[in-house]
Amino acid sequence: MLDAPRRQYAGSTLEGARRLLENRALFVSPVLPTETRMRAAKSLVLRAFQIVTRDQTVFNTALLDSLRTAYRELDAALQEIHSETRALEQREQELAARLFDALAKSHHGSQLRFEALAKDHHGIQLMLEALAKDHHGSQLRLDALERERQTEGTAELRTFQKRLDDELRGLKMEWTVLRRDLRGGLPGAPAESGAAATVPPANDALRAGLYADFEDRFRGSEEEIGRRQTADVAFFRGAPGRVADLGCGRGEFLELLDAASIPAFGCDANPVMVERAKDKGLAVDRADLFAWLSGQADASLGGVTAYQVVEHLPPAKVFDLVELASAKLAPGGRILLETINPESVYAMRWFWMDLSHVRPLPAPSLSQLLSASGFRDVTVNFRSPVPPSEGFGAEEAGDPRMAMISRLLFAPQDYAVTGVK
Repeated sequence: MLDAPRRQYAGSTLEGARRLLENRALFVSPVLPTETRMRAAKSLVLRAFQIVTRDQTVFNTALLDSLRTAYRELDAALQEIHSETRALEQREQELAARLFDALAKSHHGSQLRFEALAKDHHGIQLMLEALAKDHHGSQLRLDALERERQTEGTAELRTFQKRLDDELRGLKMEWTVLRRDLRGGLPGAPAESGAAATVPPANDALRAGLYADFEDRFRGSEEEIGRRQTADVAFFRGAPGRVADLGCGRGEFLELLDAASIPAFGCDANPVMVERAKDKGLAVDRADLFAWLSGQADASLGGVTAYQVVEHLPPAKVFDLVELASAKLAPGGRILLETINPESVYAMRWFWMDLSHVRPLPAPSLSQLLSASGFRDVTVNFRSPVPPSEGFGAEEAGDPRMAMISRLLFAPQDYAVTGVK
């Protein structure tokens, strides 16, 4: 199918060919125009040359006849193409009209379906809003029921807890009275009129539970103590013998050494603490630490530890402990003594909470005692920092003028002195 510009070009070309063929006589043989000067003479010359140009004239005539025949066939073909083109254009218009009608009908149907879907969506939205309201109401009712149930449950738990507390308090009171009666009947018990001891003996079996309560209340949980002592395990790796933990209590450090495959054992005078440690499968003896340590062979131990022990001893006993440890440690053996830091006002408010404490020991004094006793590489390691929530606020902590006061009030709560034989 030819578009309009191409049809116009084809038409103009055929029209030129038609005019050429109609005037073919002008191109078969030379013809002089009427207004030519000396036309008669020139005509004679042309006729004289007809003998030479005759063959050319015949050829030109044959060529023009061929072209006229080709023109007629081409004109007929173009007419046929033009007719088919008009037919195709008409059919194209019909198809376009039908397609437009179909699209219009389809759009109308789609519009109807969209409107129906919109109505359905609106209905579903209303249903969802209704369900949401029902859910909110149900949640409120459930919350109310839960609060009511919790209130009832809490009241029952509080009643039960109060009954248990009353029973426990009664048992403690009965044990207190019984303990007094038992102490009065024990052989060698001090007379009531005698002078009271400065510190209750640690091996008092009747008061062992009281000491255990103080340990739980003021020392901290086993998990917390284990976290504090974890870093000390590395100090005893490669020790030349077993590590002796004096006053091992619940056995937190012995557990850490066992987990690190470092041979260790310990002792404690409190029978309650000893049973707790033995329940964990630890090698612990119930004994006075001086008697127990004296029973070990000289130069047989790879390490000696005493966590929160020296503050329970009078000064002379602290000297005895260091000298005894030095005798029992093998060459290269390590010693670690941890106690409360008296240079921290915050720590000292807890010091006297434990009624078995005798006196605090400043770090310079304890480190000098180790050095004077022949230990090398004596080091003081401050630990257990005061929780940030208990210290100065950010503004006070950043004030240089408050640095001295901060060190006095909120210095680390504990320190450990270590040395190597």
